[in-house]
Parts: sequence; structure tokens; C-alpha cells
Amino acid sequence: ELFHGPTFAFKDVALQMLGNFFEYFLQTGSNDGHLTILGATSGDTGSAAIYGLRGKKGVDCVILFPHGRVSAIQERQMTTVPDSNIHCVAVDGTFDDCQDIVKASFGDADFRERVKLGAVNSINWCRVLAQTTYYFWSYLRVTDKYPNEVKASNGVNFSVPTGNFGDILAGYYAKKMGLPVGKLIVATNENDILHRFFSKGEYHRYDINKSISPSMDICVSSNFERYLYHLAGDD
Repeated sequence: ELFHGPTFAFKDVALQMLGNFFEYFLQTGSNDGHLTILGATSGDTGSAAIYGLRGKKGVDCVILFPHGRVSAIQERQMTTVPDSNIHCVAVDGTFDDCQDIVKASFGDADFRERVKLGAVNSINWCRVLAQTTYYFWSYLRVTDKYPNEVKASNGVNFSVPTGNFGDILAGYYAKKMGLPVGKLIVATNENDILHRFFSKGEYHRYDINKSISPSMDICVSSNFERYLYHLAGDD
């Protein structure tokens, strides 16, 4: 169960840890003691990031979200936090537009250095690393309950709802680290670029369809580039 964090999202697992990491290393003098976090969200990342970073010393957090395209509860979670280091910006566009702004900001070396820019999206490797933990934990719980069935099968299968491919990528890395994972199943909605890739070998961007699962309304999955790197022989 990954809904026991402050925002009820699985991303609380990683972002509660990440916020503490940021504060700890900044207090040791890293990055001149200051970090400006810039993140894009389709809902769950933004609220989880804000609750992980609120009140952290040396950290300013700026979250971009697509106006009218996040759930009502997640928008309230983001926009009602009173801490002075938290800043939310509604963007007239889609999540991909928000993500393009973040990527362009990181691509500007002068700007990145001047504001001490940092990432809270799964662009940040620490996010993905933290998310591997619950694959190990859940595997151990399943094998505790069904030891013979797991032993007789080819590991444990995981079906993962995914938009930006970070959560299921964590499962892929857990498997590469030696966890007996059978299949990793990509679950998606009508914004099905990942389904089309795995079933037809096509990776074409279409317009985003607004759905009842806005956190998955993504057409360009940033973490998929990391998976393609491995598919290409780590080249």
C-alpha cells in the first residue's frame, strides 16, 4: 500500500526522503547552501514534492501544473500550502508543455547555475532509486505469503500504471539489481504512446486526451529515454 503518505500518492515514498536529503546536504555547504527546485506535474508529483520540500532550509520550490488538467484535490494540495518557500504556477497548456519549460530551463547553463537549479521530477535519479525499495519490499511480502508459488514461477509480476515511466523504470532497475521479477506490465490510459511502442514498435506523439486519470495524461515520457538507452546496449 503506497497511499499512506501526506498526499496519498506513491510518490510520497521517494519525495519525503528526497526533501530530507536536499536539506541535509545543503546544510553541509553543498551547492552554496541553496537550491531552487523546478518541477512539472500532472498532479501527484507536484503535491508530493511540495509536502516533501515545504519548510526545508535552503530550498525554494517552484511547481508548474497544467491549468484545469489536474484533479481538484491535488490542485488544492498544491495551492493551499502556506510555507514561504513553496510557489505554484498554473500553465495554460498540458503537462508536456510544463515539462518542456523545465527541460529548457535545465538546458540553459547560465540560468541553471545562477539560480542553483535542481530537479524533483523523476529526472532526478534519486527519485527513481528510492522507488526501487517498494519492489523489494512487496516481493518479500509476497514470498512470505506464497513461498511455493513464487519459487515455482519465474519471479513476481508487477502491473504498474504509468505516465512518465519513472515508477516502472524503478522496477526495471530492481530487476537488474537481481530482484526476481517476472514481467513488468505497463498499464496506461488512452494516452497510449507506451502501449503503441511495446505492441507495434511505434513511438509517435499525438495530442493529449484529457481523461479521468490526469496523472497519466502524458505523451512524452522522460524516463523512457533511460530505458531506450539500455535497449540500445547502454550506448
